[in-house]
Amino acid sequence: MDASRPERRAWLVVSASFVTLGLAYGVWYSYSVFLVALLREFGWSRALVAGAFSVFVLVHGVAGLPLGWLADRLGPRRLILAGGGVLALGLVLASGVSRWWHLYLTFGVVTALGVSASGWVPSVLLIQRWFPARVGTAMGVASAGIGMGIFGMGPLSQFLIEQMGWRWALRVLAALALALVVPSALWL
Repeated sequence: MDASRPERRAWLVVSASFVTLGLAYGVWYSYSVFLVALLREFGWSRALVAGAFSVFVLVHGVAGLPLGWLADRLGPRRLILAGGGVLALGLVLASGVSRWWHLYLTFGVVTALGVSASGWVPSVLLIQRWFPARVGTAMGVASAGIGMGIFGMGPLSQFLIEQMGWRWALRVLAALALALVVPSALWL
């Protein structure tokens, strides 16, 4: 048996975390692009549309404690897998909003729970288990996915909105969540 095999598997886990964190946090920070499209379509005030983002941030922060508890009991892999599904569901539901409170519920709550469950807390636990001696290096590589996701998802979202409208852009992001986060979690 190859002695480097567990180490290669560990770096695959870091790679999967890189992708998962990039997509989850890229969705979070691409909201500013969707905000413009929502303002244009509904004529709501900027404060009202931005309020959904505030709810998102609040839910994401509050979810950390119960998600940490769940990750200890269920394992981070299962939590990331469920989070990817909830993230996709939240985005699909957000694509159908017609009232402001729909946006608050679908993006502000459901999508935030998906990002939280597939994001930082379970990733940290997972990587700590695979890299007990070099956790800093592994976390640095995995968390670089957040920056890459923020860098790439904003322009991608803008392109999708211009090509097919904001509703279909959200659906495409949901499909990406299913196509990337769910298989990545199964790999972990």
